[in-house]
Amino acid sequence: MTTQHRLQERIEARIRENLLGLVDSKQWNIYRGRFVNAVQARAEELLGVPCLTTNAGTSAIELALRAHGIGPGDDVVIPSSTFVATAQAVLLTGARPVLCDVDDATFNPEPEHVAAVLTPGTKAVLFVHTFGNPSGAGRVAAFCAERGLLMLEDAAQALGGRLGGRPIGSLGDGAAFSFNTSKPVSCGDGGMFAAADPEVYERAKAIRHAGLREVPDGRFLAHEIGGKSLMTEFQAAVLEPQLDVFEELARVRVDTALLLREQLPKVSPHARLQHIDDDAVSAWQRVAITLDTPARAEQALVEHPWLERFYAAALVDEPVVARHAVYTEEIAHRCRDQWGRLVGVTLWPFQDFAELVGRTADLKDGHV
Repeated sequence: MTTQHRLQERIEARIRENLLGLVDSKQWNIYRGRFVNAVQARAEELLGVPCLTTNAGTSAIELALRAHGIGPGDDVVIPSSTFVATAQAVLLTGARPVLCDVDDATFNPEPEHVAAVLTPGTKAVLFVHTFGNPSGAGRVAAFCAERGLLMLEDAAQALGGRLGGRPIGSLGDGAAFSFNTSKPVSCGDGGMFAAADPEVYERAKAIRHAGLREVPDGRFLAHEIGGKSLMTEFQAAVLEPQLDVFEELARVRVDTALLLREQLPKVSPHARLQHIDDDAVSAWQRVAITLDTPARAEQALVEHPWLERFYAAALVDEPVVARHAVYTEEIAHRCRDQWGRLVGVTLWPFQDFAELVGRTADLKDGHV
């Protein structure tokens, strides 16, 4: 039995115990119960930043934006390589997504990419740690600080990553994480917001729950425009055992990713791995390669069915983005080209990593 299998057995036993105990306790219908509090406390240990759980990662991104006052009339720079949920979170606040180009090796933006698309209305940059890779985040954070812009982290795929020894989620003015099905730890769906600024944290806490803040007489009154994006006790009961052994899970994930990075380039002599900076530690949500042309990527997908495209379409070809976001024809062309050349594998939580690595074990140097 592998280390991963032993960990999964322990986690699954704890999940069963948590869920059955939660049903029997009749405490599953309360706000911020035992398991939600445990998840937030453990996340704060991992990040060194106060955290708030949410019902989804997209909600956490929206919360990060709203808590910093982003709304109608504001522009938010996002990378053209991201999933449509990043743009949707911006649109849900009433702000406008402005797409920037990304580095072809890291899939992340650099300061020059952000600088090229700044508008008079730009208030924030939403830096996406693509597939868990934080490369470039420090440079973009410094750029934003110099220009008085917010730098918020879309860390949906990146729990456990580090940059210069600092955890992803503590690099900018606020961060959003996801616990969706494909993320390093998962409870089906769920998310988390993190911010060091106490006032931003309290504002987010209010927005997350009907705008409510406690007043001196003990009542909770609505001081903000807010909805309901709370994590449930059921979600947290599934998440808590995974976070308890997170460092062990992360080591298994890193070992698997490094094995895959040895094998995947054999798909084709034209394959190139995603670049990770020397001071960056990826969370390895995915292991990705690019081919030199979309045609070669298509051929690789046919010859190796275990490879996948990660998104259904390039971001600029999502109808809602085409209608509401701002981008140049050059950025649109680069976005489609990169999407067409990008393939790889997702390290799904609870997947058998040994079986995943085994699919690539017999790869010979390819001719795609």
